[in-house]
This record gives sequence, C-alpha cells and structure tokens, in this order.
Amino acid sequence: MRSIKLLNPILTLASCSALAISASANSYVVPGTSDPWLARAAIDNLGTPEAPDVAPFQSPVLAGSVTPGSTITWSAAGIVGHPGDNSGPDGGPLASRIVGAANGISDLPSTPINALIGVWALSGGGGTSFLMGSSGSAVAPAGAVELYMGTMDGYGWANNTGEFRVDVNGVPDAGSSAGLALIGLTLLGLYRRNVTA
Repeated sequence: MRSIKLLNPILTLASCSALAISASANSYVVPGTSDPWLARAAIDNLGTPEAPDVAPFQSPVLAGSVTPGSTITWSAAGIVGHPGDNSGPDGGPLASRIVGAANGISDLPSTPINALIGVWALSGGGGTSFLMGSSGSAVAPAGAVELYMGTMDGYGWANNTGEFRVDVNGVPDAGSSAGLALIGLTLLGLYRRNVTA
C-alpha cells in the first residue's frame, strides 16, 4: 500500500510535466544561412553561380517531429538578408530559386526574398516547402514526419546574414522528448525501488 501512495504523486508530477512541456512554445534561432532545400540532404544549389550549399553549414533548423493532421502555430521576429537587402520574416521583393525544386523538396516560385520558410519532411523522402512568414498556422500534411525552418533565397545561402527567433507551438522538439524520456526513466526507477522496498 505504501508504494501506491508514493506512486500517485509521482504520476501527478509526470502528468503536470508533460502538460507544461506540450503547452509551451519551443523557441528556435534560424540563421539567415539556413537553406530549406537542405532538409535531410547533404548538398544543394549545384550549377549556380556560387559554391553549393552543404550540410551541416547551411542546413535548415529542425523544429521536431510532427503528426499528419496536427496544427502548428508560430511567431517570428528578426532580420536576415545578404548584401544589399535585409528584411523580417515576411520577406522583401519576390524571388525564385534558380534551380527550382531540389532534393525532392517542392519549389516556392515568386516568394518574398529572406522570408521564413518551412519544410514538411515526408516519410518517403523529400518534402513540401511553404511560406511561414512572421506568424501563422498550418496543418501537417499526410506523410509529414518533421518540420524544418530556413530562409528564402535564390541560391547561395552561405553569404546570408542575421537570424530569426521563432516560437513554435504544436511541435515537440528533441529537448522535450528527451525531457519526457528522462522523467519516465526516473519514475520507473522510483516505482521499482518503492515496490521492492
């Protein structure tokens, strides 16, 4: 009977911790050098006037795992750009990628330069790119397993500057998952110790 009384507060603590983690936004820094078309890829922009972008130096930021049909919301602030133009997460003048779609990730023609861009990485490979901007919400499409974030450019992210600070709700990041796993292992250890005592 003693172990059951000890277990109830432990389970309550775990439930509260899980709710606190899932209810709060996860914050990310997305450098201007983050090429969305490098999500789960090693190289991008072959055949352009500048050297190709390569992982991990120009990789986009992994926000975390997603479940198809789940809704994420976000807000972003900051300035990114490259020589001659800087803008916030909503971007500036319209631009298109010189090479179009790459690494199985869809193209975003006529999109504001420097804007915050998302990529739904798909379970079968590749992904779907979309304009995030300074705030909004989106539903993870069928087959989506991860959300990546980067910035819009025509090619050559290596010379970009600045960063966006992005708060995302609805995506458990790796830190949250690790935190929950640690809580679970700790609770299991406490439970076993109390049951055998």
